[in-house]
Amino acid sequence: MADDPKKNEKDDKEKGDPPKKSSKMKWIIIAAAVVLLLAGGATGALFIFKKGGAPADAKKAPTKEEVKSEAKKEVAKQDDNLTLFSLDPFVVNLVSNPSEIRYLKATIKLQVGKADDMQDLSDHLAQIRDALLILLSSKDYVALRTVEGKMELRDEILERVNRVVKGDKAKAAYFTEFVIQ
Repeated sequence: MADDPKKNEKDDKEKGDPPKKSSKMKWIIIAAAVVLLLAGGATGALFIFKKGGAPADAKKAPTKEEVKSEAKKEVAKQDDNLTLFSLDPFVVNLVSNPSEIRYLKATIKLQVGKADDMQDLSDHLAQIRDALLILLSSKDYVALRTVEGKMELRDEILERVNRVVKGDKAKAAYFTEFVIQ
């Protein structure tokens, strides 16, 4: 009975010797983890370097002149007769009940006929924004909730812009963003 294998196994367990299978399994898990970490690091490095180097938020911020230049250049040509002049978004307080505060955020594009008209709009950009800020902030929340109110506002925007540039330079006004809160 001294040669009983079950008894020898119990003696090994009591001595605290771990089974040999567990030791091999531990090394396999460690090796797999190392391989996965290396593969993930290599993939990340490839992704960053293939994109052109530094992450997007590490790139240089544009100067004021570059921003103005880009604003003037931002013209969308959908066909030969449709040239759009983009205005920066407007955020204004609306006229409403004194107990509540309402805001409007609107982004507007103006359709112009010729390249010369684009230059006239660019030259009068400050006056155009001023006129539109005053117009938008004078509007009532209830009126702007309706489609008719928005269409009337578009007509008034067109009228104000053409009054500033002294001519019929802007042919149409389009809302590309219109949010009331």
